Amino acid sequence: MKAVVMPWHRAVRFRDGEHVGELGPGGHRVSRRDELRRADTRLQVSTPSAQEIPTADGVHVRVTPALTYAVVDASRHVLAADSPTQVLHLACRLRLRAAVAARAHDRIDPERAAIAAELHEGLRPLVDEIGVEVREVAIRDVVMPPEPRRAAIAEITARAEGRAALERARGESAALRSLLNAARLAEEHPVLLQLRPLQNAQTVVVEQSGAPRRAKRARREAADQHAQPGDSPR
Repeated sequence: MKAVVMPWHRAVRFRDGEHVGELGPGGHRVSRRDELRRADTRLQVSTPSAQEIPTADGVHVRVTPALTYAVVDASRHVLAADSPTQVLHLACRLRLRAAVAARAHDRIDPERAAIAAELHEGLRPLVDEIGVEVREVAIRDVVMPPEPRRAAIAEITARAEGRAALERARGESAALRSLLNAARLAEEHPVLLQLRPLQNAQTVVVEQSGAPRRAKRARREAADQHAQPGDSPR
């Protein structure tokens, strides 16, 4: 009898109920007494179910982890458990519960990476037993109850309003410093107070002196526009 094993599979071989080895990709002659159990060696992403976990300060937080793993020992994977994925999920949930319970609720979201690293390290003994290698652990979702969420939003709003008030205060302080410098300069040099009216008067005189010239130029341009080309005096 011929058995074909796909490139992403390893076939664990049993003969008369006894484990006798593995078959790699390709076609194989097997006895009728043989039974093959296939293990998928491709990279897999698995999401254990979310759970509500009480934090160190008594707030229940809903947390969802995600695992990326691959089977690296097909025989151990098949022999160790009837459902290795369920075993992996249970271990992940238990270690996640311990990591979250050791922290206050406001530390859970900022410390996602640290919690994931703790899970990854805590799963090492188990994954060796079931023949898998965990490539990555991530904390996908962290959901707080309504009250802490509202408190967090209020804190962010207050922080933004504080920054805006600080910027306004800085602008007002700069304006006051400018006025103070101007007052000090005027006090030290009173003659400066007379320069502004003099400058305004000069501006008015210049504008008025230029007005007749502008009017004369306008009349000359108007006369030129009314003149017809080719007209000659009679």
